[in-house]
Amino acid sequence: MMYRQKEKKDPAVSPVVGVMLMLVVTIIIAAVVSSFASGLGDTTEPAPVASYEFTINAGIEENTRSSSGRYPFELRVLQGDSIPSKDLQIITTYTVPETYRGVGLTHAGKVIKHTLDGSISPLTAAGRLDSTVAIDEDAEGYPFTPQVSGYPDTLYPPTNNFMQTSVFGLCTFEPTITYYFRHPSWVLGFDVSDEQYGFGEGSVVHITVIHTPSGKTIFDKDVIAKW
Repeated sequence: MMYRQKEKKDPAVSPVVGVMLMLVVTIIIAAVVSSFASGLGDTTEPAPVASYEFTINAGIEENTRSSSGRYPFELRVLQGDSIPSKDLQIITTYTVPETYRGVGLTHAGKVIKHTLDGSISPLTAAGRLDSTVAIDEDAEGYPFTPQVSGYPDTLYPPTNNFMQTSVFGLCTFEPTITYYFRHPSWVLGFDVSDEQYGFGEGSVVHITVIHTPSGKTIFDKDVIAKW
């Protein structure tokens, strides 16, 4: 009689063991997947930390310098990490005002957005500055069709007597250094001297700087043009 009772309990053991084995296998698989995912996350480049300040001098003409040593468009790195400019995008957004010097503007309210991308090589295969990577004024819809361009000119003053160390896309932005752009039109994406766009003292340009490898935004503010 006792033998028969024991025999009746045996079939119930197999399902329980099977369920436990399935749970163990599931836990092991979950642990492997989690470990793999964590390993992928560890490969992401850490985001740098930096503080930038932009100055737009509307009273200084394109490709010139004032008697006080100022340039039309300036970037000062206040503090933080040294960042290769090839890893940065400078995105500018400007809205054409209703009037300029008391005259109504045809393009009032239209937005001009431009991206200066440091990953675009500013040099030709021969190692010379390549003007074809700058903003294309002949592009369809210019300047209201967003463009992504490079900056094929030195940032003044040149450092270490080597031109290439002062070109956006090749140089590294160092703390406490000011970088001078002689061509604001190449930075902002439109001819700043053309009155139909109403650019001048008091104009507001929204500037965003993104560190592309990490996707972090380093700067994101309105900048008011000075005279």
